[in-house]
Amino acid sequence: MNEKKSLILMVEDEEQVLNTNCRMLRRRGYDVRTAQTAAEACHQLEEHLPDLLILDIMLPDGNGLDICRRFREKTMNPVLFLTGKSDIRDRVEGLQQGGDYYLTKPYNFDEFLAVIQMLLERQKRMEKKIKEKFQSSRQITIGSLRLDLSDGHAYLNNADTGLTRTEFSLLRLLAENQEKIFSAKELYEAVWGSCAGTDTSTVRRHIFNLRTKIGAEDTDEYDIVSVYGKGYLFTCR
Repeated sequence: MNEKKSLILMVEDEEQVLNTNCRMLRRRGYDVRTAQTAAEACHQLEEHLPDLLILDIMLPDGNGLDICRRFREKTMNPVLFLTGKSDIRDRVEGLQQGGDYYLTKPYNFDEFLAVIQMLLERQKRMEKKIKEKFQSSRQITIGSLRLDLSDGHAYLNNADTGLTRTEFSLLRLLAENQEKIFSAKELYEAVWGSCAGTDTSTVRRHIFNLRTKIGAEDTDEYDIVSVYGKGYLFTCR
């Protein structure tokens, strides 16, 4: 599957600069959209949020700093200022308003490309870390056993254990409360949703099936233990 092209919005009122940069960026595989005014840029941002925003500061109907502030209200995707304003105060203000990098005209095109690649790759790494953090927060891992809370499946050595929905709910409850003893009545109420006429044989049968499917008897990493006269607990060995 082809990787999705990075979308770049370039806001530049000098037509020759705009056309040259767009042509070169498209040759390198980027999806480039353009705007020559602040109003046009704001309209583009309402339609699509680019992966990278390249901004001139001086525009015929507005200021690139204002566009940057509006962009920052919507996303943390990178902003590159590409402008003729080279004073150190302008550079500082551009960064303070949310810019990630500041290049002044005239500039070296190889440096321009390197900065774009750096900003986009950095953003991808950040997004990957956020995604991994979210995914890890949706999992319970105990040795070779992994519970994926997002899809309701349990995996043993990355192979699906084939738990039923009820078995998964039972395992999740026990695994999230390791070393805590649950009576059959408590398990029945939590998993089956009722405590009236608790059927301990149902709980016992599900615990037996659960231990078999997660390989509790074949590992020294964990077990679901029956505590005589009290109930059941999940323990790590």
